[in-house]
Amino acid sequence: QYGFNLVMSHPHAVNEIALSLNNKNPRMKALVLELLAAVCLVRGGHEIILAAFDNFKEVCKEKHRFERLMEYFRNEDSNIDFMVACMQFINIVVHSVEDMNFRVHLQYEFTKLGLEEFLQVWGGQGES
Repeated sequence: QYGFNLVMSHPHAVNEIALSLNNKNPRMKALVLELLAAVCLVRGGHEIILAAFDNFKEVCKEKHRFERLMEYFRNEDSNIDFMVACMQFINIVVHSVEDMNFRVHLQYEFTKLGLEEFLQVWGGQGES
């Protein structure tokens, strides 16, 4: 709790944590997403997470917020821990918002990045 409070009170800590998604280790990326999801669930955390991904977009020169995250999601499809952490993070980011219009906007961000198409293809892999 003490460490979590320190992270939440530091103005750049969450930005640095989000930037550590740029790591080759899928387990590290999963842990980062689990931590970011936890931040998202505390009061004021959702705004901090969105700001961190705005910063990520700028630093990593993405065209769209969450672009690199979705790229990792598509390319790490053999790592179930990462895939689960990623889907949990996305669900928390989208569904922890009370404003329905903003929720739809966030869903659209992920749809625009190909989330639904990927899940349909990935989910149908076991079918003949």
